[in-house]
Amino acid sequence: MPYYHSSGVKLHYMYRGPAPEESSHPVMVFLHGIGGDVGQPARFLHPERTGISEEALSIVHLDFRGHGQSELGPVKELSIATLARDLEALLDHLEICQAVVGGISMGAAVALRFAVNRPHACMALILSRPAWAESAMSLPAREALVLVATLLAEEDWRSSADEALARSRIFRAIEEVCSDSARSIRGHILSVLSRPECRASSIAYLQLLPFSKCLDDLERDLARVDCPAVILAAEGDPIHPFGYARRIAQCLPNCELVQIAPKSAVYEMRHLQEVDGNIGAFLRSKFEFQACNGALASAGHIKSGERA
Repeated sequence: MPYYHSSGVKLHYMYRGPAPEESSHPVMVFLHGIGGDVGQPARFLHPERTGISEEALSIVHLDFRGHGQSELGPVKELSIATLARDLEALLDHLEICQAVVGGISMGAAVALRFAVNRPHACMALILSRPAWAESAMSLPAREALVLVATLLAEEDWRSSADEALARSRIFRAIEEVCSDSARSIRGHILSVLSRPECRASSIAYLQLLPFSKCLDDLERDLARVDCPAVILAAEGDPIHPFGYARRIAQCLPNCELVQIAPKSAVYEMRHLQEVDGNIGAFLRSKFEFQACNGALASAGHIKSGERA
């Protein structure tokens, strides 16, 4: 498995398609959300759904520090800004001057921060269900994730954490509004139950990252990012508020906002098709790619929402 170092912390990454450091084709970095790993974004961007052949695009995924196969590093340094610097270090390691950058949830926040830090290195920006805008995550997200961290820190966490979360007021409130968000919150506990060696890292990032600021001044910072951008977001998600996506889209000079169906309202494969279809249509409208034979319909035929 390939690794690199950022400020002395050993971090894991993987790629699909042509090797990014050797490819003459565009490179895209697509990043996971809080509590995820490279396996989450690897479910997306498949050629039969994007309409872009596997040989035409090098896709890189990174395990953020404290996630997957990456080291945690100093806990006090956990922040969106640090994760963005880790992404910068990865592109430097691969000697990539420009890339399409995007991510899911927290990955979208890191991609956004990277685009502000290195606007000339960002060929295009793809944000899927952003959970950060200018400041921290939403209040329900912060409350729920801190509760998960508290429950995981209990001495009897193996037997009590999952049941205590299910009984909590905040979990029931989120579940009533958006079952998928509730599943995501519970997934943090289930993940540690299956991989108890990750417990300390999980507690650390759940305590700190939900409160981390994405940007200092959204309007001022995003005015510097003039690359093409697309944001995919759904209504009715308290962890990934549509209002955050709308606010970011209003501040980015060259951005499309696409409303997609809530994850809880569609089958998993339908969600993958909708997201990949929209991303594929966006990329094909901005860059020239070799088409993938047998690809599904373009995003205009897949997406449930309207471009806003």
